[in-house]
Formats: sequence, structure tokens, C-alpha cells
Amino acid sequence: MIGYFGFIYLEGYSPLESVYMILTTFLMIGYGEIQPLSETGRIFNLALIISGFSVGLYAIGKLSTFFIEGEFSKLLKIRKMNKQLSNLKDHYIVCGYGKTGKIVIDELLKQRLKVVLIEGDLERIEKLKELYDENLIHIAGDATHDEILIHARIEQAKCLISVLVTDAENLFVTLSAKDLNKNLKVITRVDEANSTLKFKKAGADYIISPIEIASERIISIATTGSDFFDFAKFAETNDEFGSYKFGLVQINAGSDLVSKTYREANIPRRTHLVVIGFYSLTNELQVNPKADNKIALGDRLLVFGKEEEINLLKELAKN
Repeated sequence: MIGYFGFIYLEGYSPLESVYMILTTFLMIGYGEIQPLSETGRIFNLALIISGFSVGLYAIGKLSTFFIEGEFSKLLKIRKMNKQLSNLKDHYIVCGYGKTGKIVIDELLKQRLKVVLIEGDLERIEKLKELYDENLIHIAGDATHDEILIHARIEQAKCLISVLVTDAENLFVTLSAKDLNKNLKVITRVDEANSTLKFKKAGADYIISPIEIASERIISIATTGSDFFDFAKFAETNDEFGSYKFGLVQINAGSDLVSKTYREANIPRRTHLVVIGFYSLTNELQVNPKADNKIALGDRLLVFGKEEEINLLKELAKN
């Protein structure tokens, strides 16, 4: 634009002549001047050639870097990721990629579930791109910000797992998540035992305290010599139990199990599942329910069996 108006103003060129002069100069064709240039015009043209050539080299260098160093590839991956995000539904959102977050993500991906990771450490995000390639959708940002959760399509998500560094961050994420999606299942880690009540008030569905779990496990081994986690690990690694798993099934309105005793429901005969216990509406775990105990609406039964058997109970729990 400077060259275009410069030739018109300094040399009196017509618009077409000015465009012609610029093209022959910048493309280094060199047909000659349309009209003899004045001394001022030649100085102007020299400056135009030097500056234009410099800008051209700079632009070529930037474009080369853009393609050679993978910037173009990164841009394509970002566009592809955004397209994947726009179609996501019933996915799992994991906030924070520490030691716990890595194990959670690995297990979810092993089960071929759709996972979105929110992580604020940019260097860690770059490493994750190489580690998980396209299997994991990752968002660089602060999970405590609503816009980041919305970008992760929290309204369509099935579950949010918050394993950030501090209880304050996990609490804030829980509040934001439940505000954006009341039907979302929220699982959060808590380090301070006295923070549990705050998380319940914030709407967390499951509150995991590593310290409490470790303490209970130590006491169990010390006093009884047995450990439930050893059995769970054994069941997971033993070929005979390879197809067995633990399941949590909620009793919904319309189910014929509501208000029946465990004897009347006869779940072991109908589904071949073992009922270990149940969570009441107060979230208190009742282990080994008695035959005369009644199944209430909203109870969540903790069962052990094959996946197809657990799915059968889920159908019975619906209608």
C-alpha cells in the first residue's frame, strides 16, 4: 500500500501503472521503469525494494517454521480436538494430572471410555500429547473457571473426577460442576478429613480420602489379618475371577424392587449376583443386609458378579 500510493504521489503514476511497477519490482522481473523516475522516486524505490525483500524473507521464514516445526500439525490437532469435543456426550472429565490423575485416566482409557482432561500445566500438556496421542482429549486451563468446564462440555458429561492439588480447588470445582450440571456424578479427592462435610454440602456424590482409606486398611490388617483390597486385587488378577467386578446399582422409581425385602427381591436367584451391601439416601454403607431389610427408593446396591449380571440388575432397578 505504501508503494502503491507512493508512486502515485511522488511520480504521478496512474493506479494501473503503480500496481504494474510494484509487481515488476517485488517479483524481481525488472522490465524497466514505465516512466523515468526522479531522484526522489529512485530513493523511494530503493527503500521499497530493501524493505519489501526483508519482509518477504521474514514471511518465508515464519511460514517455513510454521510447517517444519509442526505448528501447522498442532493447529490441525487442535481443530480436530475441538471437533471431537463438539460431538462428546456421556464422557468423563478429569481435573488434574498428578499421580492419581494418571492412574484414573489410564484405567478409564483401558475401558475405552471417552475422557477429557483439564490440566493447567502447559509443559505437562505437551508431554501428554506425546504420551496419549489422540486417545485423550486435553484442555489447557484452570478447572476452577466455568468457561473451561463449559468448553469440556460439562452439560453433556456423565462424570467429573477432581483430583487437583488442594482441597480448596477440588471444592471450587465441585461447586461449579454441580451448578452447571445438577445431574452430573462428581467424584472428588479430599486430603483433610474435616473438609468432608463441606464437600457434601457442595454436592459431591463421592468423596475419597486417601488418608482415611489407608488408615482403615492398616487397622483391618492389624486387627483381623485380612484385607478387602487384597481380595479385590486377587479377583482382578485371577483368571477365574477375570470376568467378575464390583458394581453399584441405584434403585429408581418404577422398579419392582422398591419396598420389597431382600428375601422377596431374591436378587441372587434372579441375577446370580452377590449383594455385599447398600448405600442409603444418607450415603451410609450398610454391609451384608438382612433378608428382612427392605429395599428403598434411591438405595444403591453394592454387588459383585459378571458385567452382564450387573446390567441385568440395572434393568430390574429401572422398571
